[in-house]
Amino acid sequence: MSLTLKRGQVPSAESENWILNIEEEKNFTFNLKVPLIVLQKQTYKILTGENENRIRIYLGIESKKTDNDFVLCAYAVPAFLLGSGDVFRDYESPVFKLEIENTNKSAKTEQVLENIRRYRKWRLGETDRENPFSRFRKFIYPNAFLLGKYELHEIFNVQNKDEIQICFGISKVMHSLIYTDVQETREFSDKSVVFNFGDLCPPDCDNSSIFNFKDEI
Repeated sequence: MSLTLKRGQVPSAESENWILNIEEEKNFTFNLKVPLIVLQKQTYKILTGENENRIRIYLGIESKKTDNDFVLCAYAVPAFLLGSGDVFRDYESPVFKLEIENTNKSAKTEQVLENIRRYRKWRLGETDRENPFSRFRKFIYPNAFLLGKYELHEIFNVQNKDEIQICFGISKVMHSLIYTDVQETREFSDKSVVFNFGDLCPPDCDNSSIFNFKDEI
């Protein structure tokens, strides 16, 4: 019997898989310390405002290391819908640093931008080029997250929670790599031209097809 999930809720087995994946990446690409990242209800209300803006969270890296490790940090800004499409633009202020106690950093924009730039360099593999896996980070780690308005409304207003914690996981999905030449075996560093134009099922499935089984989709 399938469990009914709330909008935006991740099944427990899937979230467990994401967490295991990021633990695995600590051996390869992920060498950051992650402190508690918390979004408080009062911060949520300030950022969303009367216009019910969305919240975008940018990732940064602190200027000082801890035990010789980079330390991740996160900043939240309000984002508004531009026109009638799906494009959201950021307001430059206010900007809050998401710690156990959220702090308004609107007066220290340059410090915020410097921490964000530091993360971007890490993401591009520029801070530790000696790590052979650092060049893969840009395919795994995003610059920011645009949080869903309805999910936050459910947590803060319907469930009346005072705060939420933001952790991270990595989803892994097998994609089709399509080559225009045929080889019995391919090397990891194969430089051939490769395409990916295969939509995944799920979610893009024909549920009525005899080749799909309803209890598995």
